[in-house]
Amino acid sequence: MKKIILGVMMLTGILYGKEMKIYQFEHGVPKNIVTKKNGSISISKEKYKDGESSLKWKFEKNESLSILGDVGYTIFKKGQQEKARSSYSMWIYNENPVNDELLVQFKKDGVVKCWFPIKMNFKGWRTMWVQYDRDMKGKPIEGMDEITFVAPNESGEILIDQIIPSVLIDPRHNARDEQLDFINLEADTAANAHWMALYKNYNQIDKNEKKIVLNKGEKEGIKKVEKRYREKLLKRVKVTPEKIKEKEDEFSKYKKINLEFIQRLVIYEDLKPEEKNKIKYIATKEFGIYLTELAYMYNSTENIQEKERIAKLFNESLEYMYDQGWTKGSTQGTVHHLGYQMREIYEAIFLMKEPLIKLGTVNKAKEMITWYSAMGMIYTPSDKLKINIDVLNTMLPGMLTAILLNEDESKEAKELYRFQNYLIESIKYSPGVLGGFKYDGTVFHHMQNYPAYARGAFQGLVPIIYYLHKTPYGIKGGEYDIVKKAVLTTRLYSNKYNYLLSLTGRHPHDKLKIDIESFRLMALSGVEGVDKELAEAYLRLSKDKKKIEKLKNMGFKEEVTPNGSWTLNMGSVQLHRRGEWLAGVKGYSRYLVGNETYIKNNLYGRYMSYGAFQILEGSLKESGYVQEGWDWKHFPGTTAINVPFEKLKSNISQVDTKSGVEEMLLSDETYSGGNSLNDNGMFAMKLHEHPKYNGTHRARKSVFFFNNKAILLGSGIENNDSENETHTTLFQNYLGQNLKNSYIQNEDTIIDSQNNLYKVIEGNIVLKKGIQESRDQNSGERTENNYELAYINHGKTPENGKYHYSILIKGTKEEQEKFKENSKYEVLNQDNNSHIVKDLKSNMTGYALFESGKVQNNRFIESVDTPSMILLQEKDRELQMSFVDPDLRLYEGLDKDQYTGKGVMKERSIYSRPWIGNVGKEHTTLVVLNGRYTSENSSKVKSEIDGEFTKLSITSKNGEPVKITLKKIS
Repeated sequence: MKKIILGVMMLTGILYGKEMKIYQFEHGVPKNIVTKKNGSISISKEKYKDGESSLKWKFEKNESLSILGDVGYTIFKKGQQEKARSSYSMWIYNENPVNDELLVQFKKDGVVKCWFPIKMNFKGWRTMWVQYDRDMKGKPIEGMDEITFVAPNESGEILIDQIIPSVLIDPRHNARDEQLDFINLEADTAANAHWMALYKNYNQIDKNEKKIVLNKGEKEGIKKVEKRYREKLLKRVKVTPEKIKEKEDEFSKYKKINLEFIQRLVIYEDLKPEEKNKIKYIATKEFGIYLTELAYMYNSTENIQEKERIAKLFNESLEYMYDQGWTKGSTQGTVHHLGYQMREIYEAIFLMKEPLIKLGTVNKAKEMITWYSAMGMIYTPSDKLKINIDVLNTMLPGMLTAILLNEDESKEAKELYRFQNYLIESIKYSPGVLGGFKYDGTVFHHMQNYPAYARGAFQGLVPIIYYLHKTPYGIKGGEYDIVKKAVLTTRLYSNKYNYLLSLTGRHPHDKLKIDIESFRLMALSGVEGVDKELAEAYLRLSKDKKKIEKLKNMGFKEEVTPNGSWTLNMGSVQLHRRGEWLAGVKGYSRYLVGNETYIKNNLYGRYMSYGAFQILEGSLKESGYVQEGWDWKHFPGTTAINVPFEKLKSNISQVDTKSGVEEMLLSDETYSGGNSLNDNGMFAMKLHEHPKYNGTHRARKSVFFFNNKAILLGSGIENNDSENETHTTLFQNYLGQNLKNSYIQNEDTIIDSQNNLYKVIEGNIVLKKGIQESRDQNSGERTENNYELAYINHGKTPENGKYHYSILIKGTKEEQEKFKENSKYEVLNQDNNSHIVKDLKSNMTGYALFESGKVQNNRFIESVDTPSMILLQEKDRELQMSFVDPDLRLYEGLDKDQYTGKGVMKERSIYSRPWIGNVGKEHTTLVVLNGRYTSENSSKVKSEIDGEFTKLSITSKNGEPVKITLKKIS
């Protein structure tokens, strides 16, 4: 039997404030609780929410009960770091629903100051989180000294437990439901509406849709979907009378405790230990696992008596769940991030559809799932639909389950068509930095390219695409291609299974990896049969012998490891691959955050987008990264101030009510991104640190990739830090116990332990190896490990600092010797206006043009009127060109709310920015070439000869590379 989780788990969220009062009713009726009628209140052992007792109140119509004493309400003081507000919480058990309200009043010296009603048309337990300032009627004041309950307009009886008169709660997280439909109305349109707007979503379901007559294909389609879903979920297990008895005993223990949602537990954080110890529960996820095991057992036996016994136990378990308040119409106080905790419950109920139909209880289960999965979202008008990765990850399976629990095939088909339309609208490219799919293959969540959440999105969405494929309800065409591209892109920014460290968000570890099964299921869901590209990518990535054999028997072969260069400018990322390695660079801008830090996540990650350059071959550990001992001040490729760890640690606050307690800093620069041409590429950025830490820190940085070498340039490095040095990091590699395997230095070249050769042309090199001290990214505790570290030291308060070095990546000894002798490239310019590098082997030139105007020291480009990134390759009389305007242009001018009256940038939540959902504007750049060239005009490119110059008008948006072929005119 699984362990029953007792006590309180404080997994997420935070409360702030003074000692909190709670009424748990374990030691008789408190003396400060009074009624006008003697004997109407007593202690009951029938049902309870903590300990073993609750307060029973038998009331006559309109009778009142009062709790005397300080309510504990506190006024929210503007300007505080945290935005939690004073809220009221309690539990009520109602056996007999009535169509009336219970009134909760808050008084001062007998005068009602504020109040709220509770609709009593429910059965079972209900709770509430009601914010005083926003949700109640009247005006609360500090010093209120009485809580009064006014009974409905007819006599009755309720149980009351766990009254918390005042608890500080994040105002985003109070949820309304059918009993208290006035709470936090703003949540219906907030960034977390996908979690919080259950009431709105349920009530937009069209209950009066006309029935449709199904044709044969629609009926067979329903059966296909149900069959595939069932086969994917079902697991056969051994069933014996003893195992059934074990489950019955397990349930007997659950009935004595609560069914709890872990996000609710935050309200108990400030309780005294003896008060917390009274709160015993089974978490919803654990309960879902228990239900799933019952469902497996039911479907694994043919014994009728065993089936009946299991079905009875399953149904009783659901009744317990409903009685605990887990039923249609209830939100448990809050439901944020609920989807992560409910999937097993949904899936178990689907596997038990047949017996629940026989027992006549399937519709109640369907309604519960419809409510909690927010299935009503599928009725959202297309023009108001906003996709969220959390929905794809955690809520789609629940929506599909609710639909498939229909007993009426016509209704099931209607809802499947609605579901299909919802998916089609959801899979479209999302605007700005809002969550969803982007044209370059990135997947956004939390306003950024976020592979860890993309993984979850694929795990939720792709199986559903598979269940629905080749039925009338399937996804095909453009929407299929969008998901396909996003899935395939994951294998580009991962190698083989790990993401680049700079793309791990607030999870800088190796636990979250590429989702391989998505490749197989997407391949099997191909519009014209099994998709070759996806199938062969799966064969390279998978270790599942049976699934590999099936695809190989169909004639598919393992793909060759992708080689080339890819630009993902919606994420300010450039990727470059050769052989079995990946090199990636990441920046940030005024549109894209540089870090995501929570109270217990990524505390030292400020520099991870400062031009971080990483070479991945194998796992993160095999490529030189282990969290313990990793120096967060020295991400390879970055130019950063070497501040002490205590100053590097993020100073986190809740900036506004649109955000959580987190840090997600922006720059004020628009120039950050990459470009690709003929399997080579480049990256460049204007680095400007947020003034929250040091707004004087600036640099112009570039990376140029030509085959297996990279050239890294820096200029304009400056800041006013007179206490700490500024470093540009070459490499940092975990050594384990083998210090002998560290770097080898020879004059101006260094070969690191990863077999990368560094040739430093400009810069003072510092090399270290041995025990390296650091801090744990979650806790801040000291860590250490054996590392090698190399950096260029720019000193303190650098002015117009520079660096120039090149890397031969994973070269053979012969290649290394040749590279030392002649690296076969030229730096044509390196200043604050431009970095220009020509590769002599490929005859390709890369231009990082940080400023508009005349372009110095080059043969081809005379001028540009917009900061740009250009790659040119000369082949005979043909000039191939790739152009990028890296400015995403989500808004023009200044976002004035991000600046003080003195023009200094201040911290603002990315979630509160008005431009996050804007579509990037097209911009036309004028590039003037030396010489006379012709090109085919298109919607993106117009060319004009002007004497001995060629004028190119290039229109682009979203940082997309524009490819142009130019032919020399004699």
